[in-house]
Parts: sequence; C-alpha cells; structure tokens
Amino acid sequence: MRSVLGTFGCLALTLAAAPASAEQYYLIIGGLGGEPKYQEAFDEQTAALAAAAKRTAGEARVTVLTGEGATREALEESITALNGKIKAADTLAVFLVGHGSFDGEAYKLNVPGPDVTGDDLAKWLAGVPARSQLIMNATSASGAVLEGLAADGRTVITATRSGFERNATRFAEHWAAALSSDAADVNKNGVITAQEAFDYASRSVADSFEGEGLLATEHPQLQGDGAARFNVARLQAQAPARNPQVATLRTELERVEGEIETLRTRREQMTADAYLSELQTLLVELATVQRQIDAAESQ
Repeated sequence: MRSVLGTFGCLALTLAAAPASAEQYYLIIGGLGGEPKYQEAFDEQTAALAAAAKRTAGEARVTVLTGEGATREALEESITALNGKIKAADTLAVFLVGHGSFDGEAYKLNVPGPDVTGDDLAKWLAGVPARSQLIMNATSASGAVLEGLAADGRTVITATRSGFERNATRFAEHWAAALSSDAADVNKNGVITAQEAFDYASRSVADSFEGEGLLATEHPQLQGDGAARFNVARLQAQAPARNPQVATLRTELERVEGEIETLRTRREQMTADAYLSELQTLLVELATVQRQIDAAESQ
C-alpha cells in the first residue's frame, strides 16, 4: 500500500499536470412531437433537463435546441461551435428527447426539415475533443444507435434496447427527474452520476409500466465503463471558485469520488484485502484534496 507521503506526492503531480479550468458542457436537443400532447411533453422534458444543466454548469456552457429551432443544420453548427471551445480535459453531455425512427437499417431523430441520422451524430461527435462524453438518447427506437455511437471515453444511454422498440418512451421524463432528485443521489454527496441517473430512471420506467399493469415497451440500456465517474448534475448550484487553484482541486475531488464509486461496483469481484487497500488509498486522496480546498478557500 502506498504511504501517505507517497499519496501526497502522486496527488501533487496530478494537480500540477491538470488544466486550470476543466469545464462541463451540455448539448440538449428536443425534437418534434408531431402531436400537441407529445410536443408539450418533449418541451417540458427539454426545459427540465436544461434547468438541471444550467444549475450544474452555468448558462454559458449549455446549448439548447428545441422545436422549430432543432434542425439538422442547427445541430451540426452547435456541435462544430462546441468543438472550438471544448478541451480534452472537459466533459460533454448530450441529451436527445423526442421521436426516433428505425427502418431496419438507419436510425433517425425527427426534427424540422431533414432528419438527423445516427451516422450524422457519430460523425459530428467524433470531432469533439473531450475525452469524457455522455450521450443520453431518450427517443423511441434509440437502441439502434447504441453500437454506432460507442467510442473510447464515451458512455451511451438509450431508452430502448433496439431500434424495434418504437413506441413513445417514458425514459426522458424519469431521467430529467433523476437529475433533480435526492432519491437518485445514492451516496448523498449532492452530485448525480450518470450511473445513478440511469439506475433511477430505469427503475422508474419499469415501475410505471408495472403500476399500470402494462407490458413494458422500452428497456433502457447503458454502454461504456465511465457512468459511475461521469457527474451529470448537481442538486444545488456550486458557488463559483474564487481562484483557479480551487477550481482545479474541485475537479480532482470529483475524479477521486468517481474512482471510489467505480471501486464499490467492483467489490464483489475483489478480495477483501485488495478492496480495502484500494479504498484506503482513495480515501486518503479524498481527504487530502478536501483539506487543500478548505485551505485555499480560507485564504
């Protein structure tokens, strides 16, 4: 096991190499409803997601396209614009709400004018520099893009298991609720990870069908190993850091918290000694960073 001194040394090296201002960005798309009841629901879900994103990252790093403004051209331009802002150390979360379709070969997101295909999304997002990405597609038939959007450092969540689950989905409503719910915050740290949000929303979807005595027509899926480390929302807005050092330390704190959550998911596959050794190391790192934050903020 590393000594406390060794932990301090490793942490110092990590902080020295870390960028001063790693940021989180959001791109939220609300597609066409086709019917008033669906459009109203999609607009409400998009607004709820935007509110959670702005609470977490601030308005400047949240792009929202909805209704008649959510065109294929606007989406491509928005991603291109983000590519000019986002750095490798930043994170990007993309939320898709609305109707999707699948003809057995191609997935399409229904938007005004030409639809957005799964291939379009994969091509545009391939240019995003962020090494950590989350794509949550809550549309019908969204499972058709699960494999096509897979990439290193990317977590992909879909409302359905395949492109053949074509009914209007319930997942977006429950995902939006998860981003603002104490019940979704399993470890009660005030931050919702993608894994916590997925687990909460998936349970809620299943419970909603069961409660109505209906056969479930959607089965949410998650692909990628970064969901437990991707902090998708804060339950309360974080006060701006007063100096770059604090901003860097907060990023480091979230990284360590994510590693602890990942370790806990692996507990059953590890020996007790190995698990406790890794956990102790991470807890020392966590305490170290928190002390540094406290010291920096008191200056």
